[in-house]
Formats: sequence, C-alpha cells, structure tokens
Amino acid sequence: MRVLFVDDEPIITQGLRVLIDWEAEGYEIAGSLANGKEVLKFLEEEQVDLILTDIRMPECSGLELLETVKKEQLSDAMFIIMSGFDEFDYAKQALKLGCMDYILKPVDREELLSVVRRVRTIWEKKHEEELRRNELEQSYLQRNSISHLIGTYDSKSNPNATIICKDNLDALTAAIEENDTAKIERYVYAFYKECKEKDLTEEMMNFNISYLLFQLIHLASAQDNEVNQEEIMRFIGESSFEESLVKGSSAYMQRFCCEYAEYISQLRKSAGHSILQEVEKEIRLHYAEAISLREMSQKFYINNAYLGQIFKKKYGMSFKDYLTDYRIKEAAKMLIRTDEKIIRIAEEVGYKDSDYFVQKFIERMGCTPSHYRRDHSG
Repeated sequence: MRVLFVDDEPIITQGLRVLIDWEAEGYEIAGSLANGKEVLKFLEEEQVDLILTDIRMPECSGLELLETVKKEQLSDAMFIIMSGFDEFDYAKQALKLGCMDYILKPVDREELLSVVRRVRTIWEKKHEEELRRNELEQSYLQRNSISHLIGTYDSKSNPNATIICKDNLDALTAAIEENDTAKIERYVYAFYKECKEKDLTEEMMNFNISYLLFQLIHLASAQDNEVNQEEIMRFIGESSFEESLVKGSSAYMQRFCCEYAEYISQLRKSAGHSILQEVEKEIRLHYAEAISLREMSQKFYINNAYLGQIFKKKYGMSFKDYLTDYRIKEAAKMLIRTDEKIIRIAEEVGYKDSDYFVQKFIERMGCTPSHYRRDHSG
C-alpha cells in the first residue's frame, strides 16, 4: 500500500515517517504534503491507498479534502484523520463522510500501529474479494456463450434442437422488472412446463438458468449504473445458488425471482442515501441496544442484502463493523470524560460481556481501556 502524510506542520509529517516501520507493515511512503489542495493536485498524477491527514489545515482542510475526494471520486484511498480531542465533532463528520478511523494528537505509536494494520487487513480483504468476483465473472463468461447458443439452436430451422426457452425466460425477466408476482408465477410455471415437454437434461437446464441470470444482471445494471456487476452477482450468490435453481422446484425458482424483483425495485428507488442517513441516525440514538442490519432493513422497508451493499459502499465497512467502531469511540470518550468503571462503560455502549468489550476495544484502539484512560486523561 502507498501511504501519503498530510499536515501543515513539517515536524508532524517527519515524525510520522519514523514513528513506525512502514515498510515492515507493508506500506510505501508516497510523500508528505502541507494541505488538502496539494493533495488534490498530487492525486491527479499519483495513486495512493491510504491518506493520513490532519483535520485542520490552511487553504484546504482534511475534512474538505475527504469530502472532495469522495464526492468527485478522485481516488479509492482510505482516510485516517488526525485530530485534537477538542476537534471530535470534526472527526465525527469525517467518519460520516467515509473516513476509516481517527486518531488523537499527539499520535501514539501503538494506536497508529493498530489502525494501519486494521486498514491493511481491510485493503487485503477487499482485493481478495475483487479477485474472487473477477474469477467468478470470468467463469460465467467462459461457460456460457448465450448468443451463440441461441443462434445455433434456431427453433424455426430445427424445433427439436431448441434448448433455450427464450420466450418464456424473456417474459419472466419482464415480469421481474415489473415486480409483478402473478406474472412471475405464471412464467416460472410456463418455463418448467416447457423444460419438461422438451425433456431437457441438467446441462440444458444449466444453459437456461445461465441465460436468465445474465438477463437479470443486465436488468439490475440498467436500474442503477452505480451498482457494478460484482455487487449484483454477490446478491445473486447470497439469495440463491445456480445449482439449486437447476435442480430445485418451480416454487424455489419463483421465490428467487420474487426476491430479485424486490431487489430491482430497491435499486430503482432514489431514496438510498436518505435511508442511510436514517440508519446512521438510528445508530447514534440506539447504539447501546441490540440493533442489526436485518432490523434496519425491516424498519425502513428495504431489502436486507441491498441495504448492506449501499451501506458498505458509503462507509467502506459493514454495518456490524461500523456499529462496533461507533460503540468503541463512544466508550473512548467516556473513559476520558468520566470516572465510571470500565464494566459500567461497557454496558452503556452496548456490551453485556465486559471481556468481549475489552477485546473489541484493543482491536480498535490498540490498547486496553484502562491503558487508554491513563494515556489520555489529564
């Protein structure tokens, strides 16, 4: 990973260079800059994976930099914000904009190590997932030449050789797009009836299912051009398995198609961002309670898988990880501002098991709660 340091105080960026062994942690230092405006120019020519920036700088602050990079999609770089404790409200805004984490000044070596290691783990996992999805997409493309099959097995020239039930599958795709349950049921039944009449083998069924899945992928892409095929294929993988569709009953196919129709309906809605704002508000108000992504999806009438996708796209992490981070940040504030016992603070941020709370605190902050309190109090 390539890391860029941004601070208007040269002593800070110089200190960051030597505070930890970046090379040993899998990072290459891309450079050091004095403000966000310089970074924006830098990103026009250079690729960076992580930006470690101060939140307050002249000309262009770290917050403005983060907002511009995300809004204009200038880079996929992850952000870590450095701030003073009295600037926590700014840091909170940065987290809302998709910042991975924030660390307090003066920067603690162990805390920095913990954060950059976690960021690298996220980065590696993301690249592994992208590789797997690309492999999956390629396997789809290699296994299926749908247009070739349709052209080769022309029903007019050789009716007995037709293996693609194109008319029924196209009608089923249209019914899914309309989110019409009655039509979906009708065309699923017609599809299975045609397959039975043609006495299609499992391999031939596989071709038909593949044709349908390709149609559904294109359908979803047409609804929301920001949703890429990898995300759509992930939804298909979470909702069903191709083998189950091939070997399963018409009822299984009907259930899958109805779920996908609802997914398409959610993609079509433009309220995704406002829903995320409501979810974020729910976290702020109820983070100490047992809330979940599924509960949020039910409350706001949105497909669970789709909500997970748009949440991760905006915040760069899952709902569960975001909730954990928020709880730990709140606990860190309580440790500094109050004298409450750690077991009580754990309960107040949603952890009944204090040992589990300590484990999560160490993962996020790089030290125990008691150590953090000693280092940041007074």
